[in-house]
Amino acid sequence: MLILLDENLLSKKLKKPFLDVGYTVQNVEDMGWRGTKDRELLALANIFPFDVFITSDKNLPYQQNLQNLALRVVVLNASSTRPDHLLPLMEQIISLLPSLVPGSITLIDDAGDITPFNLSNS
Repeated sequence: MLILLDENLLSKKLKKPFLDVGYTVQNVEDMGWRGTKDRELLALANIFPFDVFITSDKNLPYQQNLQNLALRVVVLNASSTRPDHLLPLMEQIISLLPSLVPGSITLIDDAGDITPFNLSNS
């Protein structure tokens, strides 16, 4: 599975859990996409093709049309983007990845609670 971490998740610490279990993970800086607007970034990630896009941009599901993407989008609904704070969530995402379907948006909060995102229910 090929994973892309958003610009707000550039720490190498956040890649390590995925690499340790054999996933391929890049961040937007690795790809030369730093500073790219969300709409274009999602299109690039979808074409590349990444399987999963992980971001801590809580507004992304409201601001972008994600319905036609094959990407699985995971939004970290966390109170901090400090790597040490997010590391447990990254480890939890690893166990979640096999169950995510293409085109899905999943929220995970500080407590590790997982919620499928549905714009019509928000």
